Amino acid sequence: MVKLPKELQQKEKSKPKRPQAVVKREGGQFGSRQMRRKMAQQGIEMDQVDATRVIIEGAEKTLIINQPEVILMKQAGQEIYQIIGEAEEFLSEEINITEKGEIEEIESISEDDFKPTITENDIMLVAAQANVDPKEAETILKECNGDIAKAILFLKNRP
Repeated sequence: MVKLPKELQQKEKSKPKRPQAVVKREGGQFGSRQMRRKMAQQGIEMDQVDATRVIIEGAEKTLIINQPEVILMKQAGQEIYQIIGEAEEFLSEEINITEKGEIEEIESISEDDFKPTITENDIMLVAAQANVDPKEAETILKECNGDIAKAILFLKNRP
C-alpha cells in the first residue's frame, strides 16, 4: 500500500465516513400531505375558491386584488379566507363599485382643468410691481395661470 503525504492523510481523516443527519428547519417541519392530515385531525377544512377579483373597502382606501388565489379554511364554525395576490390601492373617493360588481373610476379634477380666477386686485398688483399697463398684466397673468409671482418675474426679466 502506498503512503500518502501528511497533508492528504489529514484531509482524508477529517472527512466523514457516512452521511450526517440534516438539520431540520423550524418552519418546514411537515410536508403538505402531513400538514393536511394534521389539519383534518384538528377539524380544519380547506377549500380553494375560484375568484377573479377581491375588493376590500375601507374608510379611507379601497384595495383591489385581480386574479387572486383564495383559500377558505373552516374551523369550529368560523370561516377564514386567505388571499394571495398583488393589491392595487385606491382612495375611496376615486372609485365607485356598482351593484353588478363593475368598478367605475371617478375622474378627479386635474390641475389642467382648474381655471384660476384673476381678480382686479391681482391685475393692479402685477401692473404696479412690473411697471406695465393693466391690459398687459392681465394677459401675462392668464398665461401664467394666475400665478402672481411668476407673472411679475416674467414681466421684469423680459428683454
